[in-house]
Amino acid sequence: MIIKWGILFLLLSGIASCTQCCKNGRRAQTKIFADEHPLVNNDTPNIKIVWDTAARKISHNIYFAEYGRIHRYNKDTLILTYHAGGPGNEWDNIVMRQSYDNGNNWQPPKIIVPDNNANRYYGFSTPELITLKNGWLLLAYTGRGKPDDSTHNNIQVTISKNAGTNWSKPQVVATGRSWEPAMIQLPDGTVEMFFSAELTSSKNARGRHEQKVAMASSDDNGESWKSPVDIAFGSKRREGMATPLVLKDGKGIVVAFESVYHDKSPCFIWSSTEAQWGYQNLGSEGNGRRWCGTANVWGGAPYMLQLPTGEILISVQDAGGRPIERYTQWKKNTMLVLVGNSSARSFSNTSCPWPNLPNNEGAYFNSIFLKNDSTVLAVSTYNFKDKHSEIWCKEGHIKRSASKQNVLAKIP
Repeated sequence: MIIKWGILFLLLSGIASCTQCCKNGRRAQTKIFADEHPLVNNDTPNIKIVWDTAARKISHNIYFAEYGRIHRYNKDTLILTYHAGGPGNEWDNIVMRQSYDNGNNWQPPKIIVPDNNANRYYGFSTPELITLKNGWLLLAYTGRGKPDDSTHNNIQVTISKNAGTNWSKPQVVATGRSWEPAMIQLPDGTVEMFFSAELTSSKNARGRHEQKVAMASSDDNGESWKSPVDIAFGSKRREGMATPLVLKDGKGIVVAFESVYHDKSPCFIWSSTEAQWGYQNLGSEGNGRRWCGTANVWGGAPYMLQLPTGEILISVQDAGGRPIERYTQWKKNTMLVLVGNSSARSFSNTSCPWPNLPNNEGAYFNSIFLKNDSTVLAVSTYNFKDKHSEIWCKEGHIKRSASKQNVLAKIP
């Protein structure tokens, strides 16, 4: 009898263990979706961005302020996040500033993720924010561990349920040499977080580790997370700095990411909102769920937004025709903004928010924010000739020419 009860206990334990494993796996469901093709809009967008000459600093006074991102909390309240630190320690604290008048004025800075655990972390960086449908704020960021390796580095998230006044104890979403998280919320409420993940097992990217894009998801507004799954990988390349969009009119999810050592960076990958990346294979040019290139521009560190009328704006960093080596002098790159159609294709009408940038200055870690239906903000980490950096922004005005008919087609 004791033996029978022991066997029953082991069986039940195994069932419980399997259930937990399934919860932490790719998805609770076992359905694998057949390959699908996104609807492709072959139209060329008919708008351009005209940038103001005037610009202004929006970070506080500190030697290094990088990776500025602006998100809307409600009609008039905006939230700016960035990481900041002293000389040689730019990946230190994560800072938040709020505006209650749609970005005209900014409140004093507040450190929301302090570097106060010197034995465990070098600091924190690459913050990205999302406002959920229930009003909560999720802040995701990189924890640079000590030592700086795949065991001690991680991606973390913290939650505010009162508009940024208080924040929850951070939780680790993924462990490893990972960076640059970005999030979306799907129509069914699922939150997806995309981030760069380094493969320490190989150095096939010109002597550097290859890098992939991974995704972790949450079904309870960020309070718990499933184990990450791979979303994009290119052999001999470093792919990351993902920026996702839930496309309008039910057209699915598109993620743009840089592909270092790819001549046509950035690249894009697509999934339907139903499949949520649950395909047998990663997207590829062969199966139609991956494509690369934005006109004749090489683009690193992409950032996207979609206009109410459907067009997609993407900002990238590039030398901009200046004698800058894109990989070794990346802090001296400049910002380019291109206009694509509603399928994240046919990018054109390239504009430069920071024209005539001296070769010893740069605009990098850029983002864009839609201030209103006719105004977009360029938000840049501006690097000065003495090598310190600040967050600056300027307004761009959306100008539309005669409309063209959109033509939708399935990829053959």
